[in-house]
Amino acid sequence: MMYSPSGCGVLGILRKKGSPKISGRDVVRAIERVRYRGSDKGAGFAVFNLSNKNYYVVKAFYDGDPNELREMFNEYGITVENIELNAYHSHLCDCNVIALADINKLRKAVRNINEIIWNSSKKGRIYSIGNSLSVYKGVGYPKDVAKKYNVEELEGDLWLAHTRQPTNSPGYYPFWSHPFSSFNIAIVHNGDVSSFGANVEFLSSRGLSSFVGTDSEVLAFLFEELISEGLSIEEAVKILINPSRRFNALASSIDYLYRNARLDGPFTAVIGYDSGDDLYLIAIADRSKFRPAIVGEDELYYYVASEENEIREISPKAKVWTLKPGSYFIASMNKGVISYGRSEEELKTFSPPPIFVPEKFDIDARNIGYKELNYEILKLIEKGKREITVANVMGHRYLGINLPARGINNVRINLYGVVGNAMANLNEGNEFYVYGNVADDCCDTMHGGKVVIYGDARDVLGQTFQNGRIYVKGNAGNRVGIQMREYKDKRPYLIIGGIVDDYLGEYMAGGVIVVFGKGFRGEPVGNFVGSGMVGGRIYIRGRVSPSKIGLQPPKLEVARFLKALLIDGLISEEEYNELKDREYIDLMDRLKGEAKEYAKRLFEEKIGIPQYEYRELNEEEFKELLPVVEDYAKEMKENCFIELLKEKFTVITARRLK
Repeated sequence: MMYSPSGCGVLGILRKKGSPKISGRDVVRAIERVRYRGSDKGAGFAVFNLSNKNYYVVKAFYDGDPNELREMFNEYGITVENIELNAYHSHLCDCNVIALADINKLRKAVRNINEIIWNSSKKGRIYSIGNSLSVYKGVGYPKDVAKKYNVEELEGDLWLAHTRQPTNSPGYYPFWSHPFSSFNIAIVHNGDVSSFGANVEFLSSRGLSSFVGTDSEVLAFLFEELISEGLSIEEAVKILINPSRRFNALASSIDYLYRNARLDGPFTAVIGYDSGDDLYLIAIADRSKFRPAIVGEDELYYYVASEENEIREISPKAKVWTLKPGSYFIASMNKGVISYGRSEEELKTFSPPPIFVPEKFDIDARNIGYKELNYEILKLIEKGKREITVANVMGHRYLGINLPARGINNVRINLYGVVGNAMANLNEGNEFYVYGNVADDCCDTMHGGKVVIYGDARDVLGQTFQNGRIYVKGNAGNRVGIQMREYKDKRPYLIIGGIVDDYLGEYMAGGVIVVFGKGFRGEPVGNFVGSGMVGGRIYIRGRVSPSKIGLQPPKLEVARFLKALLIDGLISEEEYNELKDREYIDLMDRLKGEAKEYAKRLFEEKIGIPQYEYRELNEEEFKELLPVVEDYAKEMKENCFIELLKEKFTVITARRLK
């Protein structure tokens, strides 16, 4: 497997007030950790240094004499102090235009010049404007771009970095590389914004008429426009995230006015912003969280990254956590954290930094890639070794994926550090012990064996999990246990000691999930639990709000439906008053006769809403789960889980339509 494309890699780092500036060398090292997420089709960096300079640096790619840019700016009354040549990309020059100008005058000039040099001939593009911001980007991997611009020698208060996997625009010229920037705003992005057309229409209504054609640039322009119209940072961010109507807290007037500025589709975006007297690091995740977003903090800096190994490369002991779906992180250099993207209670549940080096080990993974590590493990197995310990795991992906094809089983692999994506996929009969955290897509289509994770697991854990056991001591992420299934005596068990995010057990067809939520005082699961569930069982310790179960129709639709039933005489006034404030999942079984048939046709048969009970386990359930939980408690060295099994659980199963 010589080439394995992934989603783009993003990184953001902000220094705390009084902390030393951030070295470009560290930033390059960190983004190179996820080199495999990108390609040679684009990478870049943005660095902010808060200052009181009275001139703007306008950066442009241009196919022609750079002095032609001076003449264009002069036509709009902008005084150009100097033009500096940075580098060449093929026949394109990369130029700095040093300009003295009023910001509103400069904004108008930049928009008009871009329309002239881009829209008609693609002759050039102004790609960065700022008095505290410099953007360096090009075609190549991060290290290639860094070398071209001597990025490693720079320092800054705030950095963004990106490695690109092109999706909606070409990668053969630097115009389309990230970061995208506009007037002391820079953004790096991973994903695909499907609302691009509506977003462009919104910007066009505000006078913008030149775009390179990628959603990431549009996102930068949207943020700039929202801030320039007087919205606060949090208001702007909430509009961009496009929260579900079920949870939207924006005023209806703002919600409607900026409806075309909302983002849709899978995205994680990291934004750097200079407000004039402060710097902000912002991270946003779409409401379904289809792209990873890891946040971190240590005594010096704040971090946002696609993968934990980027943060650990700089700060092995940082506290890290994930963004919730549809949430945001905002930190200021002067004010500190404004929003963590989670409640303080949830933050406490995330696992501490991992151990990277055990007392004894067989392989040191520090300076080898994931393919080489897999082959090193395989070689030891072929020599007859049945237990292998690996130190300094740092984002290594696909670990163990080569074992099933060779019929290898009954091997134990101990992994110390931060394990990357897709560990133990297709596992059958082997045991993986992770002394740290594991990234996305762990245990995909696992047929047997055991996986024990002593830290946290990220998104899409146990997808199509078919047999065996997965134990997580800490938290798990989004879409855990989706499409789990069982066949005859093959039943998978997934046990999580901490909390879980949205879509737990989505489209579940078999198997058992247990969520203990140990040490957490709230509901230990997110929204949409058991959506589309057709089999299996989910046990969540404690009472879970019925609003979190299944993908239920909005309350407004339910209210209108009940009103229609009342008007048609299918329910009484008394029944209407009793039902109107209930969640749909709670009123389903209370409807009778023809009213219930209407509900089935409108909602149940289309959405597949599960059923739930809040109770103690019955004798048969307790007998089945006790040996599994005893084994879990033994692995975690915490007998309290056996006692927790005796408490009340929210039990979720597939609804049997009658």
